[in-house]
Amino acid sequence: NSFEFTSYWSDGSNKNIRDLVDFTATFFAKHTILNILTKYCVYTEKRVLMVMRPYQISAAERILERLQTANTYKKMGTVDAGGYIWHTTGSGKTLTSFKTALLAKDLPFIDKVLFVVDRQDLDYQTMKEYDKFQKGAANGNKSTTVLEKQLSGYTMNPTTRKWEKTNPKIIVTTIQKLGCFIKKYKVHEIYNKHIVLIFDECHRSHFGELHQRITKTFKNYHIFGFTGT
Repeated sequence: NSFEFTSYWSDGSNKNIRDLVDFTATFFAKHTILNILTKYCVYTEKRVLMVMRPYQISAAERILERLQTANTYKKMGTVDAGGYIWHTTGSGKTLTSFKTALLAKDLPFIDKVLFVVDRQDLDYQTMKEYDKFQKGAANGNKSTTVLEKQLSGYTMNPTTRKWEKTNPKIIVTTIQKLGCFIKKYKVHEIYNKHIVLIFDECHRSHFGELHQRITKTFKNYHIFGFTGT
């Protein structure tokens, strides 16, 4: 029953809407309330209903809007096809990126969503976080070889220990493994596929020579960075 667990509804500029009439006019608008109920809620593995905060919804919508516009005007591989999201530490970047990845993978023109982190422990941590939201929603990998298999459309069956053609749409990997993949596989079908690259903590993981190699290797890509810095 504490007020600290509530939050204000706010507009696209993150300005709180305190007036009850204005709140009713925006929050209870048919398209808004339906979008929140059908797109911007997460029913976790622990049977907890999480509702995204306004700034998280705004971030996800901006990304989806950018994907649609870039696809319509064939802007893939340019600055106009991507962007960055600034969420302060502890404000729910993982939930925003998870929901964005889920919504992006369902777009008919998107082939794969790669969520890229910059250390092995963050790779595992992100997978655990994603599994809390939806078990098995994303696929992780322990080596460049496994990453290659996943990008080719395969996942490992944990029971039979055999690769099966399941076409995983969301893959979590490290920037190091992605860099090794590009170096090892000069030619690969994924380079021409329509993909979304989401970089976590992009202020420290995505720059310099590796950035240039990624942007030169992939052809139909969108890059979005998440940072709290």
